[in-house]
Amino acid sequence: MASQILFENPPSPYIRGLEVTVIVGGLAMGLMEFMGVHLKYSKFNVGSSSSAQLPSRMGMFIFYAPAFLVAAFFLFCKLEWESASFLLEKLGLLQLCIRLQLLEKAGPRFLVLSLAVALHFLKRLIEVLFVHRYSGGIAIDTTIITTSLYALYSANVLYAMQISEGLRPPSIDLMPLGIFLFIVGMSGNLYHHHLLSTLRKEGEKGYQIPHGGLFDLVVCPHYFFEVIDFVGMAFISQIPVAFCAAFMVFCYLLGRSLSTKSWYLKKFESFPSNRKALIPFLI
Repeated sequence: MASQILFENPPSPYIRGLEVTVIVGGLAMGLMEFMGVHLKYSKFNVGSSSSAQLPSRMGMFIFYAPAFLVAAFFLFCKLEWESASFLLEKLGLLQLCIRLQLLEKAGPRFLVLSLAVALHFLKRLIEVLFVHRYSGGIAIDTTIITTSLYALYSANVLYAMQISEGLRPPSIDLMPLGIFLFIVGMSGNLYHHHLLSTLRKEGEKGYQIPHGGLFDLVVCPHYFFEVIDFVGMAFISQIPVAFCAAFMVFCYLLGRSLSTKSWYLKKFESFPSNRKALIPFLI
């Protein structure tokens, strides 16, 4: 069954180890969020007096910028390899990139995946600048952790896709479904981020109960669509490490959604206790 939907796993100890690390890390991050050990941003940015802080907008921009640049670099190397070769030679990085196969010809699946990853993080950067309303700050340690995870996602998934294209392909092509899920996830996430941005005016710091869209069904529909987004990218790639990464995102956002529901129940007496945390009608 796996051979029908997944590329053959590359004979790389690094990729195999990465898959295990991502699965275990996802379970750990989800459990920590559920138990109250949070990454310090948004409503869970506690202990601000004891940790160095960045302004929220700056911290969030830093979250996503390196991951976008990594994906854009992969695209640039594949689409403009002559210009990329010249630039990399000037920077003294040409031989390293040749060893990593960054300048080899890319197939359509790699190009679609790298474009999807770049668009995912470009959308987040645009939201940071023009959609979200911020107050308070973000802990620097959280900024470092989150920025690293997103950048590593871009680099590792695209590298794994690149070295997988020459291996046995899956017999079932899930890329069209993946593109559909990616678009649904991106659109739904953006829509619910827009709804969140309308809850309070610029400069206001209080929290309100979100409404509209799927907010009447689940506490964090923006997280639900984020998961769909990452599942879409996994379907586009059909490589094991991308599915492991989607699992990690699901675990983390499930833990944070459950904690968010608990937070709302404690803060607002009128908050409905039967509202699901992440997935409509399920959990």
